[in-house]
Amino acid sequence: MEKSAQKIELWMEQLRRMREMQYAYHKKFFHGLYLFLVLVIGCLLWDSPVSLALVPLLVITAGTQSCFYLHFVDFARIHARFAEGRLNQALGKSTLVGSEIEDLYFYPVDAPKIGGFIPSAPLRFFSFFTLHWTLLWIGLAAFALWRLLPMMGPCGHHYLILLGLWGGLNFIYLAWFFYRKQASSALGQYLGKAH
Repeated sequence: MEKSAQKIELWMEQLRRMREMQYAYHKKFFHGLYLFLVLVIGCLLWDSPVSLALVPLLVITAGTQSCFYLHFVDFARIHARFAEGRLNQALGKSTLVGSEIEDLYFYPVDAPKIGGFIPSAPLRFFSFFTLHWTLLWIGLAAFALWRLLPMMGPCGHHYLILLGLWGGLNFIYLAWFFYRKQASSALGQYLGKAH
């Protein structure tokens, strides 16, 4: 087999693997989202102090877990874009355009974002979807706190401080990590140097 044909075959295999990875983490994202939603609703229906105290923690964890899955989807998209570029270069035409279409239709994978919210494109559906779920999660956590805090008495103040610190730390880290794009930039640079 000719060397260029071998390279094309290897890049096609990489592209297939990245698209499978992208699909797998996309699927995990939605399964996780629904699992956390069922857990939160179950805790709200149980209506005990312990179950209500778990709701805000589950909400924070759901957000962080969702960002974890998005991180893998972005990795797969960046790597797929590289493989498509190599294949298009080898074929001498722009046959594979999946990455460009994803950038146009979903969100530009290189855009700074906070989780799935793109500040430069707040009206994109992906940003709206992220905002929708964020507000829903915050609403469920607020409802749990509204039910819980009267049961806690003076301890409620300490619980709110701990919860605010934990939620704030998670949000600050995720906003910092996704907005500065260091991991995706480093991956793009590495792939750009690869032959």
